[in-house]
Amino acid sequence: MAARPVELVMVVFFGPEAHRETYGRQVRRGGYSKDYLQLSKKSEFLDAMANLFGVDRNVTQSVPLTYQWARGTAGGDFVFRSGDRAHLKWVTALGTPQVWRMSPAPSESTHETIPGTPGHTDFDLAQAEHAGLAARGAGQPYLMVIKLRGEARTLHLRAYLEDPNTAYAWADIQLTPQAVQDMASRTTQHRTLQWSPFLSGGVLAGAKVVAALAQLDAAPIPASVIASLDAETGRALAAYLRQPAYGLFFDPTRNHDAWVQPARLSSKITSATTALLAAIDARFPAVPQGDAAAETLEADPDLVASFKAQIDGGNFGVPDATATTKTRGSAQKAFAKVVKANYGQKCAITGIKTKSFLVAAHIVPWSKDQNIRLDPSNGICLSLLVDRAFESGVLIIEDDLTIRIRWDMVGDDEKLKGQLQPFDGKKVTPPTAGAAKAEYLKRRRELVVPPA
Repeated sequence: MAARPVELVMVVFFGPEAHRETYGRQVRRGGYSKDYLQLSKKSEFLDAMANLFGVDRNVTQSVPLTYQWARGTAGGDFVFRSGDRAHLKWVTALGTPQVWRMSPAPSESTHETIPGTPGHTDFDLAQAEHAGLAARGAGQPYLMVIKLRGEARTLHLRAYLEDPNTAYAWADIQLTPQAVQDMASRTTQHRTLQWSPFLSGGVLAGAKVVAALAQLDAAPIPASVIASLDAETGRALAAYLRQPAYGLFFDPTRNHDAWVQPARLSSKITSATTALLAAIDARFPAVPQGDAAAETLEADPDLVASFKAQIDGGNFGVPDATATTKTRGSAQKAFAKVVKANYGQKCAITGIKTKSFLVAAHIVPWSKDQNIRLDPSNGICLSLLVDRAFESGVLIIEDDLTIRIRWDMVGDDEKLKGQLQPFDGKKVTPPTAGAAKAEYLKRRRELVVPPA
């Protein structure tokens, strides 16, 4: 799995309080009875979390989550309202997510990072495990929570160590970006939480694209470099040049060495981007982007199954760097299967049921956001005519699912007027699952409706 854009990071100082919360409930006094990690009660933080999860914090008490780390997962909740501060809860019977537990011999190949003996039932012995961290060479631990774009209910958990000895260098916090290290430096035993949203996105350059960029920087005649590229590298380079990566990226499959901070394009390539794209597109025609066309493309059954598994796991990204024609067709087939099922195999606007007339239409177009390409909430089942009207911006959908026809775009085509008139002011029939997100509908309108 490739690194993906980071949306938010939380850093928690692993002091006595966090130790008691994560050590385990087997110690029956002194704060060792909790099955959650306390965070904050500040409105700014709660509003940010509500926006992140797409809920109203004044109505929603908790949000179910999946905690994930490099080699494991666990269930839990983000709790907005309780007798305590907002917190991250885990399943009591299963205990603390393993990635935050102590272990007698942690290593880069284990789930755990923080050294110590787990399982004490005596209060003084449990306390001593935290007091002995420095003597073990672990330095100061920090618990981390990473939220990636395109994952509605998944949080990635890690632990890092500040100033560890060489035996624990594999978990050194210096493996994280400077912005994350700065967050950790602002935490203390009495101010345990720091958090920050991150604006990240675009296409991350793979090894072949990085090599091609270096060649373009060095070559007096860029055309010779483009002529030497294979189709996969050429299309990946074009995808990157159209949307260069920015912000922070994180690879969920890696343990501590999981962060990527994209480099900036050189001034030489930035100034020549338009000409380079024209040359690449001439040599390697672009992969079809429209949904109706994509549903006619060749699909690989193994890829379709893989994309369906991604959807089921809440991972909705399809990197541009891997998007060949076969990938596009396979991704669309997996996406369409889920979206059409959610809408009962019929158009959400016209009610048409004939399968050959139905399209799983992306709300935010495939070409505009590689991180939500498989998100069922970014899809609506439409029949061919209204799909074309939606794609071109003739038909728009408000946040409350009201349909609006932009009659200025229809012009004097009376036949088209007659076809679209019955739907103006009506509402889209909602699905049984994967309801369209207002955020996505707003982004679609911003793409097709010029600002006033």
